[in-house]
Amino acid sequence: MDKYVLLFILNVPFVIFGVLKAVMVYRTKSVDRLTFALRMLFWLLILLVLIFSHGIYNYLFDHGLTDSTPLSLPDVVLATGVMICLSLCVRLYSKVDAMDKRISDLHEKLSIYTSKEE
Repeated sequence: MDKYVLLFILNVPFVIFGVLKAVMVYRTKSVDRLTFALRMLFWLLILLVLIFSHGIYNYLFDHGLTDSTPLSLPDVVLATGVMICLSLCVRLYSKVDAMDKRISDLHEKLSIYTSKEE
């Protein structure tokens, strides 16, 4: 099996998960349209890089921008690890953003509550 196909097969589930998560969060009105568009753009860009990885490598090699050997199995594993890290970073960013919004809402409610007591 071609290593580029293996790279694609190992990483496409993360892209699909990212796209589905972005759609789900947007449908629940947790993020605005701009955030949704940026998330979709990010995951679709990753998908395009995966689809055209062989062509991108050939272009880089032909123009002397890389002198490395063609994709090896450790490269596939490392690329998959980077994809896992990217998906975890997006997930953690989403959680931090949600917590920030929740803390702001709680702070607003607390300010209103304390102003009524005075």
